[in-house]
Amino acid sequence: MMGPMGGPSRMLQEDAQKAASVSKTIGRFGQYFGIYVFGVILALGLIVVSTYTQVLSPDYIGQAVDCYLFPQATSNCWFDSTVQTAIQTGAIDTITADMKLAGMGHLVLILVGLYLVGAVASGAGFFTMSRTGQQVLRKMRQDLFRKAHALSLSYYSENDAGDLMSRITNDTQTIQQVFGFALLSVISGALLMVWIAVKMLQTNVPYALISLALVPVMFIATVYFSNQARKAFRVSREELGNVNADLQESISGVREVQAFNREDENIQNFRRSNAANRDANVRAATFTSALNPVLEALGYVAIGIVVVAGGLSVIRNEPLLGTTLISLGTVFAFVQYVQRFTQPVTQIAVLWANIQNAIAGGERIFSILDTEL
Repeated sequence: MMGPMGGPSRMLQEDAQKAASVSKTIGRFGQYFGIYVFGVILALGLIVVSTYTQVLSPDYIGQAVDCYLFPQATSNCWFDSTVQTAIQTGAIDTITADMKLAGMGHLVLILVGLYLVGAVASGAGFFTMSRTGQQVLRKMRQDLFRKAHALSLSYYSENDAGDLMSRITNDTQTIQQVFGFALLSVISGALLMVWIAVKMLQTNVPYALISLALVPVMFIATVYFSNQARKAFRVSREELGNVNADLQESISGVREVQAFNREDENIQNFRRSNAANRDANVRAATFTSALNPVLEALGYVAIGIVVVAGGLSVIRNEPLLGTTLISLGTVFAFVQYVQRFTQPVTQIAVLWANIQNAIAGGERIFSILDTEL
């Protein structure tokens, strides 16, 4: 889901900028979105549907294991109506392979339907939010353009035109990225994590707590690597500026350099600044490249904990920490839950800085709109 934004590496190059008044700026954004409130509600509704399909599907996977692959009970299983009646009346004692295949086929159709609905709802939600965000940005640009023409000459004499252009172009571009992708991704990821955590706790509290034991470690690792990557990219930009400055000075003053026979010294100075730029970029790439593998490794460890803790309970036929017995289907379902829970962690950490930048950019834009004529 990082594709439209250029990947985590590109986003980590941006420093998070703080707005002076976050609540006020968000309120101003809300006024613009209020004009297109139907699109916002529709996008959020579609994302809720997409998230619900992701939360619901592990239950059916667990049911398939417990009911048809390794049958343990038939109370919550789907069978043909005649078979179900026969089971309830005790007319049949064993479930045949044909009955299991019919039930499995029914669940497969449900899962395929859930995945299709989830995919369509997710795509439609992001499209709707992107379209609504473009409408909001169109209105903001129109207001900015009108304001720019209404401002007095004294304003332009006191403020750099380049800074004004930067606000109209760069800041609106940052806001556009957030409105089109980042905001809805963070909302979707947060909703998915909360929903899955609640579902796991409802199923088995001790098992859920054990399964999510590594989540704090993942958050700490994500914040650490993200912060270190941004610091490294900040240094790389400074070093790149030094390289450009050395190039400019050497090329513009090449006659003086040759006149005073300083070619070797200038070459050595450039080598040092160029090497510093290389080292800074290597360090930044190191932290950026390490983020996903570290989280992926922690995710595999979390899955291992789920399998080991649940598997031992199933093999020994003993309740986990004094709770009810855990079935094999519950273990399969929790593996799916953990996989879905850990996916949004990196996404939220990386995109959160972009949301902060959008709020700061919005504050700069609103400062122009609020300028007294």
